[in-house]
Amino acid sequence: MKGTLIWHPVVREDERGFFAELWKSGDGDKKFGQIEQINMSRSKKGVLRGMHLQHTEPMGKVMTVISGKAILAAVCCNPEDDRFKEVVQLEVDANIPTMFYADAGWARGFLALEDNTSVVYACTGRYNGGGELAINPFSVPNLQWPTMDYIVSDKDANATSFREHWVQGWYNDTINWHNVR
Repeated sequence: MKGTLIWHPVVREDERGFFAELWKSGDGDKKFGQIEQINMSRSKKGVLRGMHLQHTEPMGKVMTVISGKAILAAVCCNPEDDRFKEVVQLEVDANIPTMFYADAGWARGFLALEDNTSVVYACTGRYNGGGELAINPFSVPNLQWPTMDYIVSDKDANATSFREHWVQGWYNDTINWHNVR
């Protein structure tokens, strides 16, 4: 699997609520690779996290919203990919199970649209803080966030712009794009 994929799991509803099978080992592994780590974050309304990718030990991520509502986003950062600079973003409500996969080589992030928004992301690799790259979330071409009062970490707010990473030639010197799956 290269790029991104969005899917809606089968939902079985009854008087108790609903059940949805989000991931099945084997099926998902064939498409995306084996899941190595699962993370969850809870955010207040206006929290903007990202855009992040790992340049060493690159990984894909499957993201879903389990409470609240968020805009999930990804941008292709691989200059050797035909989709370079392409942005995929979608609004996801926890009441409508939606899965969003972005491959290694895509920076990912999200914006919480409600208080107590929880996002779970399953990763095809393990987190390596020394190999993480942050891109300023307001600098990504064609990525439009709604107007609101944002809460952004210092790391993300002060991150290098999307354009500046390529002007500096950082990507060409740091990432062997042929090894990105």
